[in-house]
This record gives sequence, C-alpha cells and structure tokens, in this order.
Amino acid sequence: MRRTVINGLVIAAMSAVPLAAQMPGGMPERHFIRIGFGGGISVPTSDAADAFKNGINGQAFLLIDPGLGFPIRLNLGYQKFDLKDALLAGATGQNRILSGVGGINLNLFSLGPIRPYVTAGVGAFNIHQELTGGPTEISESTTKFGIDGGGGIALKIGRLEAFIEGRVQNVYTDQGIIDSKTIRAIPVTFGILF
Repeated sequence: MRRTVINGLVIAAMSAVPLAAQMPGGMPERHFIRIGFGGGISVPTSDAADAFKNGINGQAFLLIDPGLGFPIRLNLGYQKFDLKDALLAGATGQNRILSGVGGINLNLFSLGPIRPYVTAGVGAFNIHQELTGGPTEISESTTKFGIDGGGGIALKIGRLEAFIEGRVQNVYTDQGIIDSKTIRAIPVTFGILF
C-alpha cells in the first residue's frame, strides 16, 4: 500500500510540471537552443531619415539558454535602404547593412501564452553604400561597431512562438554619403521562433 501511494505521488508530481509550464505565473518552458527567423520594415531616424527611404530587414538568430536566467542571443541581420530621390539627381543609390550582434534576451514575465521581453547587444555592422548613374559613382564597404536594443512580445502557439519586436540600432560611422557620424534605424520585425 505504501509503495502504491509513493508511486502515485511521483506520477502526480511529474504530470504537474508540464501543467505548471502552461499556467500563468507557472514555470516557463526551457529550451537549450531555439532558432528564430523574421522580417519587416526598417525606419531610418535622425540624419539617416533625411537621406534614406524606409527600408526592409530580415534576421535569423539563435537563443542559447545556458541556465543563467536569461538566454544569450546571437543575431545575423540584413537591412536595405534606398536613397531619397532628392539626393540622387538622376542617379540611383542604396545602403545595405549586414550585421552580427551578440547580446541577451530577457523575458519580463508570462501571461499565459503571451511573453514580453527586452533584448540588448553589441556587434559589427558591414555597411555597403552604392551610388550609380550620376556624375559620381560610389561603391564602398566598411565595417563598424554598433549597438542594438529593444523589446517585443511573443505569443506561444504550441511548440512555436510568433513574435513582433522593435529594436533601435545605432551604427557608429565616419561621415559617408550622409552627413552623420551614426546611422540610426528602427527595425520592426515579425517572425517565428522554433
């Protein structure tokens, strides 16, 4: 009889763990590695807004949870902006940014399937600028240091999570096509986390 009661308690405790992970305020699910993909619009700000039209962005990232209380985020991103027509005088121009950023992803709390979070990181940004078809043609590429941070909301759908996030990126540059020491943009991204 005693063995039956102990086995029953062990089975009840084991089945309560997955139930607690689904309840608001319960234990969050923990995965050692997760992969995310997303894309959306990038909005240039500050001096960059005077030179660039709204652009597009795409990203792929890994969330690695070594048990520190917050996952480490390794992000590979791409953005493309076209120069505004007023600057071109019959030419075409664009700015492409390929970035590699390492940082953290901090979950704030869980409300059932909804999980707000913040993210922050530093990394390298390769900026490729092109201006063609005008009196001067420019094609230059440089890699600069930058910071990236923002927040988002994830919605759990089974094992997957859909997310929307907005980040602020500040890339420290030399003065190039635009008269600015930094390129600031706000990528707004929709995506899915596996």
